[in-house]
Amino acid sequence: MPAQLRKLKASYAGRAYGNDQAREYAQHGLCRRLSTMVQMVDTVFELLPPELDEVPELVTVMAATAFIQNFVMNAFGCLENLAWIWVLEKNVRGKGGAELGRHEIGLGKPFVRKSFSDETKAFLDDNKEWLGNLISFRDGLAHRIPLYIPPYVIEEVSAEQFKTLDAAAVAAALAGDQAEYDRLRGEQRALGKFRPWMTHSVLDAAPTIVFHKQMLHDYVTVDAYCWTLVEEFGR
Repeated sequence: MPAQLRKLKASYAGRAYGNDQAREYAQHGLCRRLSTMVQMVDTVFELLPPELDEVPELVTVMAATAFIQNFVMNAFGCLENLAWIWVLEKNVRGKGGAELGRHEIGLGKPFVRKSFSDETKAFLDDNKEWLGNLISFRDGLAHRIPLYIPPYVIEEVSAEQFKTLDAAAVAAALAGDQAEYDRLRGEQRALGKFRPWMTHSVLDAAPTIVFHKQMLHDYVTVDAYCWTLVEEFGR
């Protein structure tokens, strides 16, 4: 376990909580998610190294896709856990002192945000764009189109040859010639180059991002959220 992760988990797991549910969210929610995220980063980098150029096996791409999807859900889950830890431990209340409903609990929700110091509010504002992107990927994954890694891309210089092979492969399939179909698809694949890109929709104006860089950035940002709340508890 990385030393930084160990230190962060100790800050939450070893804290003296006044609320049992807050302790559970910290020890069994947040800490588990952080460990999972680190494991997902390590595994994706091992399966699809950043320097990879040759087209990997589809099963490898699918495995990495599943790990990235797991990572995104847990990144969002960490922020949700932080909000619940804060609300439960600080007994944050809503209008007229009413208990907050579950849809009113989130780091950016009005009554929760109101309970933070100016320093924490500034941190949340600074990371608003990042959070918006994370929510977009999480919502796409949960409700619309799951995150996708293209198995390979075709450079412009090979585009016409790829189209010709594609037409021939379709013709072979219609003729029932499986061997020729497989041969032509193999030639198409040989024209491809792997690029570490992911998106969740080609029609939904979704961004295409380099997933190695994004996973590292997301983890570092989640780490910063966690330490910001540690500091907030100390104020």
